[in-house]
Amino acid sequence: MCMVVDESWTYLEPAELRRSRCSRVCITCQHFRFSADGDGHTVLACGWKQRLIVSGDHLTRRCDQWLVRRELEQGWCPEVA
Repeated sequence: MCMVVDESWTYLEPAELRRSRCSRVCITCQHFRFSADGDGHTVLACGWKQRLIVSGDHLTRRCDQWLVRRELEQGWCPEVA
């Protein structure tokens, strides 16, 4: 989900994310967000923690707040229905 990411957010510390060998990683989490900075580079973030995610960690790591994406459970854009 695309969003405006506050540039004052700091990056998550390595200890805040743990390795995951299943599909429960940041990119599959309800709180995962992404945006682009002024130069057009992709910026990854956690909406729950309001912190940035180091590129690559979103594919192999997760935190304790991981939630399944709602559109996968209820269909695309359930709030419109």
